[in-house]
Amino acid sequence: MGTTDNGSNSRLQPLFYPSSIALAGITVENPAHWTRTFLDSLLEFQFEGPIYLVNPRGGEINGMKVYRRLADIPQDVDYVISTVPARAAPKFLEECAHKAVKTVHFCTAGFSETGTEEGARLEAQLTELSRRTGIRLIGPNCMGIYCPESRISFDTDFPKESGPVGFISQSGGNTTGLIRRVMSRGIRFSKVISYGNACDLNESDFLDYLAADPETTLIGLYIEGVKDGRRFRQTLEAAAKEKPIVLLKGGITEGGAGAAASHTGSLAGGQFLGPVARP
Repeated sequence: MGTTDNGSNSRLQPLFYPSSIALAGITVENPAHWTRTFLDSLLEFQFEGPIYLVNPRGGEINGMKVYRRLADIPQDVDYVISTVPARAAPKFLEECAHKAVKTVHFCTAGFSETGTEEGARLEAQLTELSRRTGIRLIGPNCMGIYCPESRISFDTDFPKESGPVGFISQSGGNTTGLIRRVMSRGIRFSKVISYGNACDLNESDFLDYLAADPETTLIGLYIEGVKDGRRFRQTLEAAAKEKPIVLLKGGITEGGAGAAASHTGSLAGGQFLGPVARP
């Protein structure tokens, strides 16, 4: 397992090195359904911890028991990948709190990126519940974590070998596209994060983590908007003193800003952050 000396970063270790994973909302009937992607990827990568499946219908998938509720799982659950519908997400997060889950990745869309009051309300509920319960959230509206060392992936075709590059992306499509494009060039990744709307953990949290991660020597970012500009600039300047950083800012043009707003609900500014320190 990778380690870091940064005390604050130790709180994010369960994201990248969970001891167990539950897949909530996975479809039982249709093997080709998109919610099966995470299970297929974890099995392909041979994730070493227990994998628990959750769907109100129950049943089995590939001989694996499907629990009707998260509470029915007799063992502890460290990390949850949720594909439950947006309207059910706040109630499900409360169930995760009762189960003492450390981290939840909400893959599903339907939140602030929709531009609707309902979507914004649901996302605000997740943020409030995260702060109240202490559960750290990735997303919503994102693909989550790819960490070859801990055998976590959201695509069966990604390389199983680790490398020195860390990548933080607000776009799931850009994340998948980049990994696939550089595979043939021999580029490999330490950790990749697709973080979407960032209702809890955001670009500054992940940048701070990768800056102190001994497995990462180069950091790339694709960002459409930031939650806290002052904090992000401070984090970026500190990280750039430690490692080379490549940053692509989406949403600078008028068309790009509209795309960012509808994609992850980001209010993308027209100005760049300016120069930062280099190692």
